[in-house]
Amino acid sequence: MGFVFGAALCAAAIWSADPHATFLQPPNSAAPPGSLRMAGVVLMIGAIYFWSGAIAARQRAKAVANSSHEAVRPRLRRPANAAGGALLRWQAILAVWLALVAYPNAWTWETVGFNGSAPTIAGLCVGILIYAPFTALLTFYLRASGGLEKFADDSTRTMAGIWPRPRRQKVAAWIAFCVFNPVIEELLFRGVLVYQSALAMNSIWAPLLVGFAVSIGNHWYQGRRMMALHIPFYWVAVGLLFSPLGLGGAIGFHIAGDVVPVSMMARQLREFRQRYRRGVSTSAPGSARG
Repeated sequence: MGFVFGAALCAAAIWSADPHATFLQPPNSAAPPGSLRMAGVVLMIGAIYFWSGAIAARQRAKAVANSSHEAVRPRLRRPANAAGGALLRWQAILAVWLALVAYPNAWTWETVGFNGSAPTIAGLCVGILIYAPFTALLTFYLRASGGLEKFADDSTRTMAGIWPRPRRQKVAAWIAFCVFNPVIEELLFRGVLVYQSALAMNSIWAPLLVGFAVSIGNHWYQGRRMMALHIPFYWVAVGLLFSPLGLGGAIGFHIAGDVVPVSMMARQLREFRQRYRRGVSTSAPGSARG
């Protein structure tokens, strides 16, 4: 099934950028001719993320259930040793498709939100800075609602489940998560699926709701509690996307949302062990991949 779905995805990715294809022509001629077909491909990619996340969550639950030390500390399931390289290859494949196949018949810089009045570098910087008050507000809410400790546990499980142990694989994972992922995910799931689809359809509401559903599906494997992070994260990113900062602001926000948890991972793991050894919680949110 994976091979068939992968072959279908490759065929759809090539067909979406075919300048001679007439299926799903956008009502708005200002959008690229393959914009709606590309949105369909992005939905297929979202389905891959959801399915692979569901498999990972099921494996993690099985590992916890079979853990002999579960009464002392919840088991952290780590990924395969080659996980970092696999993630980097996947991001590279998406980058090649976006740059060499899909552009400009399925997307352009202007139609995905790089047309804000503010320079892109300014958008990146402001987006990065906005992550600080975002995290502070989330921490305040979780502490006030009594959910900070459980949120920290789920965040630690998430990061442990995607971060490989070997040093070279960690380097590959860092490049995949902190360099490629913020740009590619924002371009696909915000720039193409939301901004460009809204332009192509002359309507913003359906793309907004579809983009929201896909964002939740992409991160559902992290657990229900982590939606306290990902739901507001989506709407802040969309707000930046449609602001004068454009897609650059959303990418900057996502960069912070990926770099911060990666840089905090060692501390997270240490506090996770201390929390179950001493029964004390000291962790803060904003520490799961965006």
